[in-house]
This record gives sequence, structure tokens and C-alpha cells, in this order.
Amino acid sequence: MSADDRDSYLYALMRDQLDTPLTEAKKLRIHDLGHDVRIMFTTCSGSDVPTGLVESHPSPVDGSGCEGSVTFDVPEAEGISGPRWTLVSLDPLHIEPSVLCRRCGWHGFIRNGRWEPC
Repeated sequence: MSADDRDSYLYALMRDQLDTPLTEAKKLRIHDLGHDVRIMFTTCSGSDVPTGLVESHPSPVDGSGCEGSVTFDVPEAEGISGPRWTLVSLDPLHIEPSVLCRRCGWHGFIRNGRWEPC
């Protein structure tokens, strides 16, 4: 499966699920942050503590599905490589700095449980 096929599949999958309040954050629960951005929290094996998230958004180029991921700067994510975002608050969700999709340019902040476009 190509990266584009995977992204389109994830995009479609995340739009067919029911939204869940952020207070019930658990692995694979989908949350609508507005502006057509949906997220699923990720965890490390054997833990319920969120270590990051996968986000799904439409490409501003052609509207097709695109996705990215964020790793929180928390002790539970110690073995995960790559950049880290500060988890300011889980409920309501607030991370810093902004999130930028390197593939399509989608850019915004996650603050007060909502997506704020840049």
C-alpha cells in the first residue's frame, strides 16, 4: 500500500467513526477538532497514557486525505525518536508549538481542544 493510499484510507476511516469527548481519551478513539481535522491518541504498549496523536486533514491542494503525527514530550514516549511537542493540557487538548504537515503544508495550532488554522 502506497503512502497516498494509506493516507486516504486513514482519512476515510477517521470520518466514518463517531466523535468522542476528549475527556474519554483512549487509544483509537477519534476526536473532531474542527476545520476538518480529526485525531486519534497514540500510546505505548501496555499503557493508557497518551504519548502522541495521529491527525487527519484534507490536503489544501486537492482535498484528498493527508495525515501526520505528533509525539508528546512525556516520559512514556522516551523510546520514540523524532521531534516532540509540549503537552500543555490533555483536557482540553493543548499542545505547543504549531503542527505543520510537511507533505501538503496544512498548518495550525491545537489549543482549547480545537484546531486553529495558521
